[in-house]
Amino acid sequence: MTTTAPLRATTPTPVRSFLLGDREGLEGPLRAHGTAGPLLAPVRGRTPAADRAVEHELATVVDDFLGLDVLDLAAAGWRGHSALQSAARRTRDLPGSEEVVALATHRVTSTHRPYVDVYVDGAKIGTLDVQLSVVFWISGLVCVVRDAHLTGVRSGECAVDVSLGAQGAVIAERRGGRLDLPGGFALRAPVPLLRDEPNRHEARTAPGTSRR
Repeated sequence: MTTTAPLRATTPTPVRSFLLGDREGLEGPLRAHGTAGPLLAPVRGRTPAADRAVEHELATVVDDFLGLDVLDLAAAGWRGHSALQSAARRTRDLPGSEEVVALATHRVTSTHRPYVDVYVDGAKIGTLDVQLSVVFWISGLVCVVRDAHLTGVRSGECAVDVSLGAQGAVIAERRGGRLDLPGGFALRAPVPLLRDEPNRHEARTAPGTSRR
């Protein structure tokens, strides 16, 4: 199905702003959970000022990670949806074609486990394990697939649960938030839907020849 209606570009919605809103950063929550203490326990003669300095640095690193875009995480989760993969194969085999695919109500879960190694005087003294979970509850979604890529979304409703943990303790969370999916918007970068599958046209190339 070929479409001609234009899609509008979107602006990023970082996990940070969705999770924390107008609240201050993560230094306070990390301090409230005593995150730095166990990491610095092996250090002799440490001071409260040193603990605060480490908490500040840890908060800065984790905050940078929260720059991930919420919509990008959702789009990455759609990669495995069977209806989108079928549309991707059809548009791959008919270059320049585009399909609009309506998806049933579904859930997308995006889980990340980064970590931060802590060093004192060049020696590693511990590791901060971070857990980020983003769950999307999506209904009424209409996706645009072109040349085996997800390129945009035409409508839909999305509720989001976000949880951020450190050393196994939840330090910030937001449940039931709403992600605005305005009608007719384009993703900032097309999402490949068939990254692990060979292109059929390439597969048909005779041995000993090349395509340009």
